[in-house]
Amino acid sequence: MPGREPFQYAALRIVPRVEREEFINAGVILSCQTQDFLGARIELDERRLLALDANVDLEAVRANLASIPIVCAGGAAAGPI
Repeated sequence: MPGREPFQYAALRIVPRVEREEFINAGVILSCQTQDFLGARIELDERRLLALDANVDLEAVRANLASIPIVCAGGAAAGPI
């Protein structure tokens, strides 16, 4: 049986209006240093986000979320950080 490896995660949350203290989860970043692994999974529920704030800039949210898996994958496509 293979040994257990410690993984860490960070939930990605969208907070359209900070003063209302509301958010939705939009993805997760998962890492394991011993496995040399860093990855992200994004799943944005746009209807729920619009229910919290009908004026949210969906294009900006999509663009920012889309950059996270690219940065996690590394390489030239990630650009300068």
